[in-house]
Amino acid sequence: MSAFPPDYLRAHLAALGCDAARVEESFIHSGGAGGQNVNKVATCVQLRYAPANLLVKMQEHRTQASNRLAAWKLLAAQLQRQHDDRARERRAARELKRRQNAPRPRGIKKQFVELKRRRAKTRQARRDVGGED
Repeated sequence: MSAFPPDYLRAHLAALGCDAARVEESFIHSGGAGGQNVNKVATCVQLRYAPANLLVKMQEHRTQASNRLAAWKLLAAQLQRQHDDRARERRAARELKRRQNAPRPRGIKKQFVELKRRRAKTRQARRDVGGED
């Protein structure tokens, strides 16, 4: 077992349902400014977690070790965001169903009945009263 990710991150990933062994880790050359170091050393870290269709790339730090730790933290943050979004959607669906199944308040029912009575009076007033032919 490698030292990466650290134990606390490994525990957090496991709590989110991510198996750290299924994460593909690769090291590539960074891009952008940095001169010779960027061209010679593979400091960019790329993590791919296929079950969640996630790809994380980190090249903000000068060293591979710093980028590696930052990439694992970013992966954990993205998995946490996905987990929270799914939980929020489930909660919203449950709340919608609860509101749809809730009985109407008594005041609203009285308003409906009053509107129906008013509408009936309006329609009654339009009827042909005389019957003259």
